[in-house]
Amino acid sequence: MTPIWTPPRTWATGELVTAALLNAHLRDNLEFLKTPPTDAYTLNETADYTTTSTAFVDVDAARLALTLITAGGDVLIGFTGTFGRSGVTMVIYLDVEVDGARLAGDDGLLFEQFGTGGANDKVLHFVALRRGLPAGSHTFKLQWRVNTGLATLYAGAGTLNKDVHPQFWAREVS
Repeated sequence: MTPIWTPPRTWATGELVTAALLNAHLRDNLEFLKTPPTDAYTLNETADYTTTSTAFVDVDAARLALTLITAGGDVLIGFTGTFGRSGVTMVIYLDVEVDGARLAGDDGLLFEQFGTGGANDKVLHFVALRRGLPAGSHTFKLQWRVNTGLATLYAGAGTLNKDVHPQFWAREVS
């Protein structure tokens, strides 16, 4: 069972300390701090992901949708992956949707431009902090878009010399 956080008790002078109170306020809270809510997905798919969308869309609404039940506060979100492109000059943009709203908005958390004559494959990664989430269940979805052309996220699909395994993760840090 995943430990849950119990707000610390204010003890009264002369109060009887029971095993249940000590377990809830000391043991369980220490276990919670040691093992905060975390979710991660390492891609090992049957096909790589591609997009031509010029608007932000989910990379994979099922596998790359992480869910955490938090005590409330901050969540650290990370991603690393290798991307390819069609032969055109293009820009790939990445963002994270948190509970239906994009984290960074605008053009996302980061972008990478692929120029003509440059590398066709690049590693993109980010770590972002989402502050002040209320206690409860939260969903984090990796999203992407391009300005033109076709982008590929290599996803452990056996692509020759590109059989890499990206990872998307989220962890409560407060």
